[in-house]
Amino acid sequence: MLRRAFLQNSLALTLAPAGKILAAPAGYLDQKLLPKANPERDFDFVFFTDAHMQPELGAAAACAKCFNQINESRPDFCIAGGDQVFDVCEQGLDRAHLLFKQYRQAEAELACKVYHTVGNHDVTGINQKSPFEPGDPEYGKKLYQENFGKLYYSYDYKGWHFIVLDSIGIQYYKIFSPHFDGAQLNWLEADLAAVGPTTPVVVVTHVPITSMLGSFSTDQRGPIVANSYAVHALLAKSNVKLVLQGHLHVWEKSQYHGTEYLIGGAVSGAWWKGKMEDGSSEGYTLCQVRGDEIVTSYVTYPWVAANHLT
Repeated sequence: MLRRAFLQNSLALTLAPAGKILAAPAGYLDQKLLPKANPERDFDFVFFTDAHMQPELGAAAACAKCFNQINESRPDFCIAGGDQVFDVCEQGLDRAHLLFKQYRQAEAELACKVYHTVGNHDVTGINQKSPFEPGDPEYGKKLYQENFGKLYYSYDYKGWHFIVLDSIGIQYYKIFSPHFDGAQLNWLEADLAAVGPTTPVVVVTHVPITSMLGSFSTDQRGPIVANSYAVHALLAKSNVKLVLQGHLHVWEKSQYHGTEYLIGGAVSGAWWKGKMEDGSSEGYTLCQVRGDEIVTSYVTYPWVAANHLT
């Protein structure tokens, strides 16, 4: 399935009033901000995804505007949902190093800690056009790890447990195949067992494990990880409050068995060429943790793609 072609035929799929996609650029203070009744427990964080940093189309200037606006909200931390750069899949080593350097320079302006998720466009060689070959030192996820660290991991914050997964499978020959390997699933099972069934959990994955877009696709697999069922089976035993996802560039919100599944739009919108077909503008997701619940809302930022398409 060609993801971009499929998305051109997608519908407006955002369901919840709290997740309304804003029609015009709006800053942090225009959002519905909730008081922190318990400052020791309540906190805010930002989920931004698909920044697609590149020298072209004003991407660097746009990311700067986005990150500066995030700073105004003073989140406790940010989570980057993958596809930090665009892209190293089919580019040579010089371009790959340039993109990672450019992205890190932009992200350095953020005033809080950033946790990273690997996206398909962050992985070298997983495209037939790539000059990298399996076996080359830089093939795969090496450059990503050098720049951002572990591929999957977890951390705790104010009584909440956060799990960041690696959904980017590599299939020979030079093919991106979204799936979770056995080693990661074993790690996830052990991690969840150590946390226990009552601690609230947030899960992050670049390629979604749940999406309504799949029901609109002629591809029966849908735009999700191939073995998502394996993760769902493990998560079902835990108190998962929120699953944050990227990859599809729309802002889509759904809920099942008390878990909210959210696809977080994209900092780059439609790959720096404007809004997505469903109306999703360039933006990010504000997550407000209050007690044992999370309120999510989409925040756009002042940037106009048309000014950079010459």
